[in-house]
Amino acid sequence: MVAPLWAGGLPTMLGALSSLLILALAGIPAFAAKIPTEEEASRAEMLKLVAEPLPGSAIAKGPASFYGPDNLYQYMDGAADIFVLYGVRQMLHLDARAKTADISVDVFDMGSAETAFGMYAAERSPEFRFMTIGTEGYKYEGMLNFLQGRYYVKLLGFGDGADALLEDVAAELSTRIGARPGLPALFSKLPTGNRKPHSEQYIPADPLGHAFLGPAYIVAYALGDQESKLLVTVASDDADAQRRIQKLEEHFAKTGKCETAPELGAGAVRASNSFEGTVVAQTKGRYLILLLNPVQGSEQLLKNAASGLG
Repeated sequence: MVAPLWAGGLPTMLGALSSLLILALAGIPAFAAKIPTEEEASRAEMLKLVAEPLPGSAIAKGPASFYGPDNLYQYMDGAADIFVLYGVRQMLHLDARAKTADISVDVFDMGSAETAFGMYAAERSPEFRFMTIGTEGYKYEGMLNFLQGRYYVKLLGFGDGADALLEDVAAELSTRIGARPGLPALFSKLPTGNRKPHSEQYIPADPLGHAFLGPAYIVAYALGDQESKLLVTVASDDADAQRRIQKLEEHFAKTGKCETAPELGAGAVRASNSFEGTVVAQTKGRYLILLLNPVQGSEQLLKNAASGLG
């Protein structure tokens, strides 16, 4: 006859129960702490940027709302398309009020400093009043936009005192974002002489309507009363760069004309057609460099760019 569990007294009974519990739990997976998704982590970081207290004792009118690539159009209508093109991950929107002024805060997480710059540059104009904030920022008629890290921040102000509130909120957001990287590093390798201020652009896909030219960095240069642009395409390697210039040659051979330009360097070409104008191009390692609208004296830009990228 088997003795009942409690026959050995309370200590024996507890020991037996403990053993049974251990055996039972052995087949149950341990409850690990939930790891937040990339979207959840991004939202948490963005909420910290607009947490109260805000400058000027501004108080949120309601909770922040979020939009992603799939529903950004609900907030921005057709303007959402270009943000999606540049790879927006999500946007935080918050409305706040401080005394007699209202402010609208839009923070775009673009995923990387490169694409954040590209989106910011796509909306800026050299005519805006630029200011020292973040990596770069500007004000224009009740609007203050700036770029910092992977974030593109857009602020709108209304009412008495809105102008000062915009600057104060922008400064606080910039401080909370933290690190302030400069413009994408490739721009520092391109010629600085005659460069038009605030003309740099980054286009992730299909620059000039050609998939083989993306991604591309573009800078404008003033030569007298004319303008030329450098476009630098980053290929995966040297062989890919050669394939890309070959596609460029084929395109212009079909639509206009294309000829070698040995005076500009080995493998350089000069091409033109009736709708894209004249282009001079050459490769340097994994880079394909184009000079758009070459004018007298501008071809030295191509040589200097190749030297800088070498």
